[in-house]
Amino acid sequence: MTDGRSTGGPSGARGAGPPPPPAPAPAGRPPARSEQTAGRRPLPALICLVALTLLTALVWWRVLERGSPHAASTPTACPTVSSHALPRPTSVTVTVLNSTTRSGLAKTTAAALAKLGFTTSYANDTGHAAIAGVAEIRFGQDEKDAAATLNFYFPGATQVPLGANSAGKLVVSLGTQFHAVQTETQVAAAMSSAHVSLAPKSFTTATATPTC
Repeated sequence: MTDGRSTGGPSGARGAGPPPPPAPAPAGRPPARSEQTAGRRPLPALICLVALTLLTALVWWRVLERGSPHAASTPTACPTVSSHALPRPTSVTVTVLNSTTRSGLAKTTAAALAKLGFTTSYANDTGHAAIAGVAEIRFGQDEKDAAATLNFYFPGATQVPLGANSAGKLVVSLGTQFHAVQTETQVAAAMSSAHVSLAPKSFTTATATPTC
């Protein structure tokens, strides 16, 4: 006698079969990153950020340093008079002597030099024989530069250094070959050819002297 329930076959006794296998991932799709990989920081970007920060700080430091009062008050080197600059005639005192028999030569020459700015005096050169050349420029050691200036006004003159006891002495003794003092134009041309110049009007020496 049956109770009306179907006993079913063997498959009915075991129920549903095993679940189907998971579908394979689509081709070309990368696998998911692991938690360790996802939490890793990009090192090159960090390096670029640090470098940019340092560069910005350096630029601002230079700007602030350049505009600081200390930088603005830093003194600069004073310009100096070139060692090739000779004393101007206005700073030279010279005595003009006449070693020739031409009367009044020292007086007229001293007057010509005075018009050019020299401080002059004149006399006859009674202590020396007549000079055969243009002139002799005699000078103490402290008047060496002034003698160099004077020489451009008497080209061909012989320079004669004096002894140690002749400080401050500058003399031009005119010779038989002297004719006239050189003009300012002639002197300027000669100095240009010799690559020398006169000191600025505010200076009286040819040595390097600060201007401030």
